[in-house]
Amino acid sequence: MVFSFLLSPLLGFQILPPPPNDYSHRVDFSGSILNNQGLVAYQGLDPSAVNFGHSGGAKNAVNIGSPYYVTGREGSPEIPSPGATRSANVTGLENFPILSNYLENNNISLNSIGFGLNQKEGRSFEETWNLGNNILGEDWYASPDSTIEENIYKANPDDVEWGLYYNKTKIVDFGYTDIYVAVDFGPTTSFLDDTSFNFTNPVSATKSAGLDQLQGGLADAFLQDVNDAGGKVRVSSSAPVTLETVRLATSDKYTMRVFSFAGSIQAVKAVPEPSSQLGIFAFGVLGVGFWLRKKHKIASCKKRFDHNQCR
Repeated sequence: MVFSFLLSPLLGFQILPPPPNDYSHRVDFSGSILNNQGLVAYQGLDPSAVNFGHSGGAKNAVNIGSPYYVTGREGSPEIPSPGATRSANVTGLENFPILSNYLENNNISLNSIGFGLNQKEGRSFEETWNLGNNILGEDWYASPDSTIEENIYKANPDDVEWGLYYNKTKIVDFGYTDIYVAVDFGPTTSFLDDTSFNFTNPVSATKSAGLDQLQGGLADAFLQDVNDAGGKVRVSSSAPVTLETVRLATSDKYTMRVFSFAGSIQAVKAVPEPSSQLGIFAFGVLGVGFWLRKKHKIASCKKRFDHNQCR
């Protein structure tokens, strides 16, 4: 699923990295609250506590505030527990030929494969991805001149997990990443015209241990396609808010919003490290400087000599 329709207003991020721009190799997924799937965003009840989140800041922002925590439905603090086993089902493949052939040859349906993210077993609901110290300009950013709010959700890498599932078994583990969320509060103050765009860094993907032959072959097929396309995976998704795609809930500890969402796992190349990007930038600056000096030298030469002698 490609989100180019969302990207144009979101290119001027203040604290988030650039959004994904390569969707040529992807595994599409969809998680509906009607199928006991989706994302759960929640916050504490005490307005004076850091885990209450924040409100205001962006144009047309709703007063209920931005959630402090985010997890998949399988990690939800809802009472009673929804008993979810994944966040979304796979719905399609684009340029994943080895995985596609493996599914066909072994008569495996797409919807038996899923995507999930949540805190690990035994971890509390507050050990999932969160806004940390909730500091404006570091953990989140908003301006009254824009309807866009930016949020960076982080966690202890040992406390969370996400990856690809076959039925209830995780077959591929994705390396840790922060989760970047850009919320567009839309043209009005109603939350029903809000949309969130979520994405991650490119990370490594590894085969889970203890798989049987079928599960292992499925993981190998996915990983071979990933390696052929660049060696890394990243995830992006969108969660438009409508009466059918969001559910509000509360408990004795949290206010929650349960969202349907749709997105894709993209196979991509690694993003250059900041030092590499600086090197590329410096090379570009030096190249431009060299070109300008050479242009000036040629212009001076042409004033004094035959044009054919000036190179």
